[in-house]
Amino acid sequence: MLPALIIFLLTYLLMLVLPQYRPFAALGGAALFLALGAAGLWDFTLMDAARAVDFNVLLMMAGTMGTVSLFIESRMPARLAELLIVRVPNVKWAVCMLALFAGVISAFVDNVATVLMVAPVGLAIARKLRISPVPVLISIAVSSNLQGAATLVGDTTSILLGGFAGMNFFNFFWMEGRPGIFFGVELGRWPLWACCCSPSGTRPSPSRPRWRPRSPTPFPPP
Repeated sequence: MLPALIIFLLTYLLMLVLPQYRPFAALGGAALFLALGAAGLWDFTLMDAARAVDFNVLLMMAGTMGTVSLFIESRMPARLAELLIVRVPNVKWAVCMLALFAGVISAFVDNVATVLMVAPVGLAIARKLRISPVPVLISIAVSSNLQGAATLVGDTTSILLGGFAGMNFFNFFWMEGRPGIFFGVELGRWPLWACCCSPSGTRPSPSRPRWRPRSPTPFPPP
């Protein structure tokens, strides 16, 4: 299987060097693998490749990406940003609440789709408060990826490996009489979140607020 490993490494290298051509690199590597299989280099035909595809993952990704597209087009991120700003005391709590929101969603939706869904809210908050969006986006991505590993449906990797191992959704909570990975993720996540979002010294003085939140604007008429 040395040729297969070489194809994989070459494809990975092309995706790193030429990020704008990643889809073509991935499809080219798959096509080369199938062509060499059809030539008899290894016993892997086009039908074997079709049977190896997990259509559950593909359809789930298609559904979540469609939901994300509708979510962004509905202007809901700007609305959620305004509702969040008027209910938190400062920027620190706004970022923490947004990271917590991303983590909760990522437990039940793929983490890539979660980031695509919550990142526009973070960008809207950063734009309204005139702060750098980098810490906001990093906190969303870290929280989403961490919480996505806690459940079966939170990450496509978990779905693929869990399906191969014959695991179900509840095995991530309790498996073979022992606590699952869900509790390990939560034990590491919540103390870190509590430390970063400690209320001591975070509430601004009433006479000098850090920003003046605007009242939420209504949705435009259809």
